Amino acid sequence: MPNGQWKGSTRRETLGREFFRNRARVLRRDGFQCQLRYPGICTGAANQSDHIGDRLDHSEENMRAACPECHQHRSSQQGGQAVGRKLRARAAARKRPPEPHPGQLR
Repeated sequence: MPNGQWKGSTRRETLGREFFRNRARVLRRDGFQCQLRYPGICTGAANQSDHIGDRLDHSEENMRAACPECHQHRSSQQGGQAVGRKLRARAAARKRPPEPHPGQLR
């Protein structure tokens, strides 16, 4: 990646050879055209691949070509959603359990 974006990251090791081999196949399969196509930001020319589902599944069926702008947008959305889930879970854990009705026997 340009500008040292891999510097300090372990993602290259977690991706492994299968990812890099399949990424090239996916880009060719999709004609180097972005498959995400976010309106207003898509450049159309894909040089990256996006995981459709599980980010640890590097099969060609789970990957699609993406332009850098759309890929960054999708990754940001997913990060925001993950933070939201974590915050909601934390809030639910702090919520007091409902008090039993005074007329109910325990």
